[in-house]
Amino acid sequence: MYYKNSSMTTVDIFIKTYHNDFYWLEFCLRSIHKYATGFRNIVIVSDNDGHVLPPHFADIVPIQVYYVDVPKKNPPKLKQPIGYLWQQVLKLLWMEYTDADAVLVLDSDEMLSCPLTPADLRDEKGRWRWIYRSWEQAGSGFPNAKMWHKPTADALLFDPPYEAMCVAGFVLERHTTHRFTEYLKRMHDAENLWHVFFKYPIELFSEYNAYGSFVNRFDNDDIYYKVVNSHERFINHTIIKSWSYGGLDAADKQRRDDILSSD
Repeated sequence: MYYKNSSMTTVDIFIKTYHNDFYWLEFCLRSIHKYATGFRNIVIVSDNDGHVLPPHFADIVPIQVYYVDVPKKNPPKLKQPIGYLWQQVLKLLWMEYTDADAVLVLDSDEMLSCPLTPADLRDEKGRWRWIYRSWEQAGSGFPNAKMWHKPTADALLFDPPYEAMCVAGFVLERHTTHRFTEYLKRMHDAENLWHVFFKYPIELFSEYNAYGSFVNRFDNDDIYYKVVNSHERFINHTIIKSWSYGGLDAADKQRRDDILSSD
């Protein structure tokens, strides 16, 4: 089922944000304007909390913006803030906001640092690339990515053999996203995706680990090209990542300004 004519595939960039990340988001949008080609739309979903995106963001690059209420009820054993879980769920609900065949999901505190097209995220057969590493390798990172092993198994109801969140540039494909969300609802007897997290004693959740582990188990190499324990050769700093909760210090701001001012 891979896309034989990938030029006919519509790919959007999807960003979930909120007002505390707007400063980071401006860098992200400027990098998209500078480096991204071949993507159809930039779709942004933000919290419906009275804060709106600064008007000049639309002057940087055309954007489609949606404001969505954050649920008020928290899964009882959740250790993450409800907004953090909700932003993960919204990424998996991206099809409610665009009719694209696939989306490249970016966080506000990520930005492109060199040219990127949808073709760069595929193999020669047009399949989207998803990169994995062993849980042993994941345990050496910071933060310790091995912490996602049990939460991913709890969500999927099977033991994932690999960590699936090791290289940024995650593409969610329409057919697979539908199958994945339906799987979660079916396995947990839930009426909708948010309800899933009230049907088992969730403490933590990782959307990319869950989605990537589903791909590894159920995709028959039709839509995704799966790469295991070879992630180093794909790390070319196309997408750089910071941690918005730590604040933007002078060194990181300078690094981002340098990337955006380079030829």
